[in-house]
Amino acid sequence: MKNLLQISSKLVLAGALATTFTFSQVQAAPELTIKAAHAASTTNTGHLALEYMDKELRERTDGAIGLEIFPNGQLGGERELIESIQLGNIDMVFVSSAPLASFNKKFFALDMPFLFQDRESVYKVLDGNIGEELLSSLDNVGMVGLGYWENGFRQLTNNRQVVHTAEDVKGLDMRTMENQIHLMTWRELGTNPAPLAFNELYTALQQGTFEAQEGPINLFRDMRFDEVQKYISKTNHIYSPFVVLMNPEVQHQMSDDQQEIFRQVFQDTKAYQRGLAQKADEAAEIELEEKGVTITTLTPEELKTFSSQMQPVYDRIKEIVGSDFANRVIEAAQ
Repeated sequence: MKNLLQISSKLVLAGALATTFTFSQVQAAPELTIKAAHAASTTNTGHLALEYMDKELRERTDGAIGLEIFPNGQLGGERELIESIQLGNIDMVFVSSAPLASFNKKFFALDMPFLFQDRESVYKVLDGNIGEELLSSLDNVGMVGLGYWENGFRQLTNNRQVVHTAEDVKGLDMRTMENQIHLMTWRELGTNPAPLAFNELYTALQQGTFEAQEGPINLFRDMRFDEVQKYISKTNHIYSPFVVLMNPEVQHQMSDDQQEIFRQVFQDTKAYQRGLAQKADEAAEIELEEKGVTITTLTPEELKTFSSQMQPVYDRIKEIVGSDFANRVIEAAQ
């Protein structure tokens, strides 16, 4: 009988502990789960930033707010992700600025080739009045612009030959983003550009549909493009930030205190992500060269063979966004 009582007591205690554990698990679930998505890989610095943001939000709101992250284009390419933000199907995304210009033409101003010389000039524009003006303009198209993360300077890559000058790219079948300025830029340089969703790019390069593409070096490494592209030329032709977007309704689900915590976490995450991205570019370059990718740094004279052909592109951008705004961006970048 004594043994039976002990066993019975242990079972009751185990049941109580199980009930308590289950209850605490329920309590640990966030009151607000923000559905976040992107088209990059899980090794991308943007994805790592979302993981950091999730951790910080849970800690600073005592578990009330957290993220559920969908990477690798699971919920669509960048254009689809932007549309999903507008429709409220996704709560938060980070996307390249180029496809965003199709939804808000003012973002075409960031696509002026060879606009930025270095990261210092980039941050001066994006974190200043111009950047804030661009983010605020997204209110008119059903999105909240939270800020800018680092995607990086875009470089030209191909699988045909080392590229030193604009003459070397003529005739290349080239993938670009779905953005009329990017298409025009490479058309002016004599390539045969066409848009393609980023999550379809690896296969297209592998099958030879395209010979060339362009994008940040760390993204090239993350997507394993070194398996299908062997030459990188450091053209730095466009700086393409990640723009972090949110559906407006999400903010309404937060208290005033939670909104302030969210803003603070986002600013901390921005600094964290930019630091990761800068280190990722340096590490990616070393790693890719070890894998046999030829990386060519162009001289100022070689770069000029590209930039000297960009006046028609600048003229077109001024037609789209207005000369006044375009000139303000150019002046701010100096």
